[in-house]
Amino acid sequence: MRALPEGRRRHPSRRAPVALAVVASLLAGAVACSAGTERRTAGSPTAAMSGGSALRWGPCPAADAGTGGAAPVRRDPRQRCTAVHVPLDYRAPSGRRLTIEVSRIRSGAPRPQSLMTGQGGPGGSGLDLPSQAVSALPVRVTRTTDLYGLDYRGIGHSDPLHCGIAHADRTAATGFSYPAADGSIDANVAWARRTAGACTQHAGSTLPFFNTVNIARDINRIRIALGLPTLSYTGTSYGTFVGQVYASLYPATSGRVLLDSTVPPGGVRAAIQNKGRGVEDAFGGFARWAADRDSTYHLGDSAPDVRRTVLSTVRELNRTPLPLMTGKSLTGNLLLEAEEALLEQQGYFPGLAELLGAAHAGSIPADVTSKLQFGSVFPDNFFSAQDAIVCNDSVWPKDVAEYRRRVTRSAAQYPLTAGSPANIWPCAFWPVAGSDHPPKPVPHGPHNILMAQNTEDPSTPLSEARRTLRAFGGRAAMVTVEETGHGVAMAKGCAADAVADFLLSESPARSRRCPAAQ
Repeated sequence: MRALPEGRRRHPSRRAPVALAVVASLLAGAVACSAGTERRTAGSPTAAMSGGSALRWGPCPAADAGTGGAAPVRRDPRQRCTAVHVPLDYRAPSGRRLTIEVSRIRSGAPRPQSLMTGQGGPGGSGLDLPSQAVSALPVRVTRTTDLYGLDYRGIGHSDPLHCGIAHADRTAATGFSYPAADGSIDANVAWARRTAGACTQHAGSTLPFFNTVNIARDINRIRIALGLPTLSYTGTSYGTFVGQVYASLYPATSGRVLLDSTVPPGGVRAAIQNKGRGVEDAFGGFARWAADRDSTYHLGDSAPDVRRTVLSTVRELNRTPLPLMTGKSLTGNLLLEAEEALLEQQGYFPGLAELLGAAHAGSIPADVTSKLQFGSVFPDNFFSAQDAIVCNDSVWPKDVAEYRRRVTRSAAQYPLTAGSPANIWPCAFWPVAGSDHPPKPVPHGPHNILMAQNTEDPSTPLSEARRTLRAFGGRAAMVTVEETGHGVAMAKGCAADAVADFLLSESPARSRRCPAAQ
């Protein structure tokens, strides 16, 4: 993931690699199975591969697992790791096993709570999330809670999945399906076909079993291996979808479930389809910010003027791309891709305004050009695992012509994303059906789900969080924060109080509205 500015680190999200490396330097500078069946088998003696006493904790593997190009995390010296073995196919529990790498930071409290932290994305490693959560969660929580993390099945140090995707098909510019400058998706279709073909050739019969349902089952298997009667969970972005499935399959043993920046029911495909709405929401916050600083960035002195400036610049660059000193060219759609990434946090707004202002002026200085890394390449494991989970979780259209029609409609409705939320993925040519599709949210059960959501989130819009809240009925409540950006700041302030009260008690979650953290 992109590194957040110091002092603003949050529970990290791992979204689809939309312009992740395109602006990496700039950022730093500026279900087939029912829930009832799962509950019946969860605590059975044969369900656990190993008891809690059998786990051997030791130093964690090297942090450079190569999943997603993220900068190495500064590990807490208390963090230790172990391995838990799970079935590749839970319908054949005595068959092939996978190794899941698990991490832990013990709080030292006499009767600690236990909280699993789940990675966003999918595609990146979550092994060091406990080290990040120490500063991202309220102090009241971290000093009394043992924090756990894991690399999801197929990712990082958990028996990684490799499709052998070609080097040229793993760049930032191919990783998220923005159409070409003229609106064509021909290059996207060819990329999607090649990527699916690589997984067909290299991943073999294991491919269907990398999905969110099995990830949730793995977390429950870890709970059993740890000897815990319940295991609470928190996740951001895609990690919230893991949490929804976990809470739906295991309502009695999932403990407290905290969802930060919620992916809606339907999973990553649904989240992608709603990004047009999210980017529009977040751009409003940025436009107001930039309008207040028009004397510096010259984008317009009102939010509507800033929007008009950006869209006119995009149209001009799509007609006549701007040559960069790197030898590449900046089209309007590539500018939008970079903008989308920089809307993730308010701390990135100065860098975004600088980029947009330079593009509007028609001359991007060398110091800005050098920060645009359109050719940066992501590891094979990142794309392999991401595509397997996304494609196995949902049924995607197969008709290429339908994608062309949807892209055109999306671009007209949400011009700031140029039709990308409706564009094609490798899933259109996916060779297998997933072994399990995720269940719908289960509204019957303990009131043990709290959602935390910013009002202007570019990746997981508030409207979809509200839809998830309704789907869980009385089981869930939501803390809404008046903030622009993806990922709620939980270390202090109103949101921190709400989160700590929820995680450290057994009382039903309570909805509230919070101002932005100061």
